[in-house]
Amino acid sequence: MKKGFTIIEETVVIAIIALIAIPVATLLRQSVEVQKYGSDFVKGQYYANLIMQDFERRVRQASSGSITIATGNPYRVTFTYQETDKNGRNPSSVTYNYEIDDPNTPNSLFYRWTDSNSKEVFPPGLTKGIIKNFEITDKKVDTTQDPPYYITVKMETSEGTILQKTIYLVNYYKQQ
Repeated sequence: MKKGFTIIEETVVIAIIALIAIPVATLLRQSVEVQKYGSDFVKGQYYANLIMQDFERRVRQASSGSITIATGNPYRVTFTYQETDKNGRNPSSVTYNYEIDDPNTPNSLFYRWTDSNSKEVFPPGLTKGIIKNFEITDKKVDTTQDPPYYITVKMETSEGTILQKTIYLVNYYKQQ
């Protein structure tokens, strides 16, 4: 009598292995997709927070009457503020620009630059499409009106995170 397995037995074993392998492969693929989505979501939140903090810190000190907002593509916010040296002395006026190019597309990029340097992607390491939109949704910067003066900024990431913040302008005052 010969020892071994019949073709039927081998086919049954292969079928059982396939029944186990297919759900495991599907589970692994879904796990990788969830990991990638989670990573992109966290990355988008991280970059949006960095941009918002930097923008808020600088625009809060904007010189009275200096904020201009260019709508369209690119969408740009420009303002001037007083910057001091490390010792808090020797103030000088610096013009800052924040801009999103190609908003609401996979090619959108966010930029920041001063009047003395060239336009650079901000924050460093930001890749295309992470910041989907950046805009001023509300503002009161007309210094002929009574204070408080403010701008409301809205940012959206490609993964759907929306950051919105109202920034009150410290150095704005009513023009007489």
